[in-house]
Amino acid sequence: MRKLLIGVALSLAFGGAAAASDYLVVNSTDPAIKRGQAFDAGAKVPLGAGKTLTVMRASGEVTTLRGGAAGATIPGARVASADAARFETLRALVEPPPQGRTFGARRGGICPAIESLTTLDDIVRTAESSGCKAVARQALDAYLTKGAASND
Repeated sequence: MRKLLIGVALSLAFGGAAAASDYLVVNSTDPAIKRGQAFDAGAKVPLGAGKTLTVMRASGEVTTLRGGAAGATIPGARVASADAARFETLRALVEPPPQGRTFGARRGGICPAIESLTTLDDIVRTAESSGCKAVARQALDAYLTKGAASND
């Protein structure tokens, strides 16, 4: 019994750490690659010629890739100490919001103004602690748009 408990504990510890990826898709002009999809650094992506893919690390680093005959390669080296919780919060904000009614939604809460959420830390904190996911989602979109404009 003791060995079973130790095995379960180890699998949970290593399983959670292995689930984190390095990059999150925040925009794609290729319909085969969906917003919210995760990729590891160095992964080959079947990005069609002439298509673009914008990915973001949990740190906020945003990169736009262009597809070619051989697809595209996600840049960088694998990050061992990726913050899995932050990555999953960002993934929840990037993926399309649930449709219809959801139970447990916050009603009448006081959320910060979108304009006041200027850093990725502020956006993640708002999504995690105050339950203002709709505001955090809009602030993330504004953050990404601002980042894309500064890369041009």
